[in-house]
Amino acid sequence: MLLKAKDLLISAGARTLMTIDNLEIHEGDKIGLIGKNGAGKTTLLQVLAGLQSQEKGTMERFGKIEYIPQLKEQNGKKSGGELTQQYIQKAFSTQTGLLLADEPTTHLDTKHIEWLEQSLSHWHGAYLIISHDRAFLDQVCTKIWEIDNQKLRVFNGNYTQFKDQKEKEEQFKRQKYEKYEEKKRQLE
Repeated sequence: MLLKAKDLLISAGARTLMTIDNLEIHEGDKIGLIGKNGAGKTTLLQVLAGLQSQEKGTMERFGKIEYIPQLKEQNGKKSGGELTQQYIQKAFSTQTGLLLADEPTTHLDTKHIEWLEQSLSHWHGAYLIISHDRAFLDQVCTKIWEIDNQKLRVFNGNYTQFKDQKEKEEQFKRQKYEKYEEKKRQLE
C-alpha cells in the first residue's frame, strides 16, 4: 500500500468539494482521475501529495510521492511542452512509489504523448493522473476514479470501460424510473 485515507472532507473555502469514506492506492495501480471542471480534481491531488490539507479525515503515505503540477503559465524561456517534459523526466528519474500528475499531456504533441505512454508502462510504482485526454486514459489506466456530486467513485477498467459502465447504470436508472411512472399511472 502506498497511500491510505479515511473519512476525508475536502473543501475550497466554504464550499465542500467532496467527502471520501475510504481511499487506497496500492503498488501497481494505474488510475485516471476524471470529473467536471471545478469538481476538485487538482485539489484532491494536492491533498494526496501533502501540498494542501483536508478539512477532516486521516491520511497515511507510505513512501515517496512525486507530484507533477498542471502548467498554466509559461516562463517565456521554455514552452509548456518543454517544461512538462522536464517535470516528467525528473519524476521518472526518481521512480518513486507514487506519481501524481495533473494534466501531463496538455502541452505535449502526439510524439511526446506517445513517449509519456511508453514511460508510464515502465513505471514501477503506482500513478494517479488527471487528464481530459480520453484516448490517453484508455492507453495508460486500469482504474478510473470519478468525482461526481461531491463523491469519489471507483471503476475498474480504462476510460472506455468506465463510459460503458456509466451508460448501463444510466439506462438502468431510466428503466427503473419509467417502470415507477407506469405503476404510478396504473394506480391512479
